[in-house]
Amino acid sequence: MVAEELLLARRASLGDHEAFDRIYTTYYKQILWHVTRIVGNRLDAEDLTQEVFLKAYQFMGTYSGTANLGRWLRKIATNTCIDQMRKKTVPTVSWPTVQSKDGDEQPVDFADDSLSPLEMVESRECERAIMDEIDRLPEYYRKVVVLYDVMEKSGEEVAREASCPIGTVKSRLSRARKILRSAFKSSELQSLAAASV
Repeated sequence: MVAEELLLARRASLGDHEAFDRIYTTYYKQILWHVTRIVGNRLDAEDLTQEVFLKAYQFMGTYSGTANLGRWLRKIATNTCIDQMRKKTVPTVSWPTVQSKDGDEQPVDFADDSLSPLEMVESRECERAIMDEIDRLPEYYRKVVVLYDVMEKSGEEVAREASCPIGTVKSRLSRARKILRSAFKSSELQSLAAASV
């Protein structure tokens, strides 16, 4: 598989538009989902995903084939998101105040039901740990889990993309989930999950 991807990347780096189109078509949804998870906004994620593929096109010649192409693209996507977050500046507005009976201005207090920074980090860590476990699955299990559980495709769509009967998809999903449940029982993942609830 990696050798096939390396050949495809080499062709794309030499200007073969069909090869790059194939890479784009194969990985677009996966990268969009990955970027959306990081930035949390679908519109921003779509723009950033285009930027990821532009960078991938520019640097396709550097792809060495030591990791699979999807992982290489996710690394570019993560770095692109980090760069984007560094560039963003948060607009500020003055805090609203009310006049007290004696003429003093008092700041208005608003209830804050958003996640604390610690809760956000713990939630992201839990999500990252789960995605790491999914990445450790054998490819035939990982593919059905990502397509069905992560990208929320139908069983028929998964069967078509995985080139196997729907019964095989169900069987692989069942086995993959069993492996993930077993991995989830590890103390690290349990503590992260408990912290993010």
